Amino acid sequence: MKNYFLIFAGVLMVASCTTKQPHITFSGNVPGLNDGTFLVTDSAGQNLAGQNITNGTFKIDTILENKGYGSFTLQKNGEKAAPVEVYLEPGQYTIEASVKHLDQYPNIKSSSAIQNDLTAYYTTQEKIIEKKMNSVFGIREKLDMDKLKLEAFQSFIKQHPDSKAAAHLMLGLNYEKDAEAYSAIYSKLNTDVKNTEEGKFIGNKLGVMMKLLPGATGPGIAGKTPDGKAFDQSQLNKRVYVVEFWKAGNQVSRLNHQDMIKSLLKNVDVSKVGFISISMDTKREWWTKAIADDKLSWPQYSDLKGDDSADAERWAITKVPTYYILNGKWQIVQRDVDFGKLEATINDYLSKR
Repeated sequence: MKNYFLIFAGVLMVASCTTKQPHITFSGNVPGLNDGTFLVTDSAGQNLAGQNITNGTFKIDTILENKGYGSFTLQKNGEKAAPVEVYLEPGQYTIEASVKHLDQYPNIKSSSAIQNDLTAYYTTQEKIIEKKMNSVFGIREKLDMDKLKLEAFQSFIKQHPDSKAAAHLMLGLNYEKDAEAYSAIYSKLNTDVKNTEEGKFIGNKLGVMMKLLPGATGPGIAGKTPDGKAFDQSQLNKRVYVVEFWKAGNQVSRLNHQDMIKSLLKNVDVSKVGFISISMDTKREWWTKAIADDKLSWPQYSDLKGDDSADAERWAITKVPTYYILNGKWQIVQRDVDFGKLEATINDYLSKR
C-alpha cells in the first residue's frame, strides 16, 4: 500500500511539472526609438511586463494570469503616452509602430481574434480622423470627435458584423449622443454579442434612450417636493420647460443655479418658460438646505435615492448637472443641453412656435 501511494504521488508531481502555464509574447519594432519603454497592464490593472527599448525593438515572453482587456504604453522616455487598449490572451502579439506617431494606435497582429478586431477598429478610427484633420488644417479642436468615432464604428461593424469586441467598443463611445444611430448598429450585432454582460447593458440603455428622442413624451417624475407633493403634469402652464438634474454636493450644479437666477431667468420670458429641478441627493437635509441657500423658487423634486433614483433611470442620467428642454405638452425638445446653450435653445424654440 505504501508503494502505491509513493507511485501516485510521483505521478502527481510529474503532472504538475508538465502542466503548461499560459504564456503571452510581445515582439515589437519601432524604428528610431532608442530611448523608450514598453509597459503592459493586464485586465486586473496589474503591471504584467515591461522592457526598456534601446534599439527600436523589444521582445517579452511572460505568464498571463488575467485574460481580458488590458492596455500598454509605448513611449519615448521623457514624453507622455496615452495607454493603448489591447485584448490579452495567450499567444503571439507583433507590434509595429512609428516613432513619429506614438500617439496613434500601432499595427498589432495577434493570434487573438478579439485583438485583431481592436486593431481593425482603432486603425479605421485613426484613418478617418486623419482624413478629417487634413480638411481643417490639422486643428484637432475643430473636430466633432463623437461624430467621427460613430463613422469609424459604423465602418468597422460593416466589415466585421460578428466581432466579439463590438459591445465592448460601443461601451466606450458616446452612444447616448446619437441613440438612434447606435440603436441601428446594435440591432445588427449577433445574438451572442448582445447577450454578453456589456451587450445587455448597452441594449437596456439604448432602449431607454430611444424613449427620450425629440418629440417623445417625457417620463414622469418619481420624487416629491420637500412638502410631499407629487408631480402633476396637468398643472403645467408654460410653453417650454427646463428640467434640471442636480445634486447639493455638486459644485457645478450650485454655481449654475446662481447663473440661472442672475442671468437666464432675466433673459427669457418667464410667462412662457418654466423650470423644474430634480435632485439626485440621498440626504433630505442636504437637499433642502441647498434649495434654501441657493434661493431656488421653482418646483423641486427628489426621491432621495441618489444614483439609484427611478428618475435617474427614466431620464438616463449619468452625470449632474444635466438639462432637458420639454414643451408644454411634456414632449422632449432636446436632451442633455449644454448649460451655456439653454437660453439660445429656449428662444429658438419659442421663435418658431
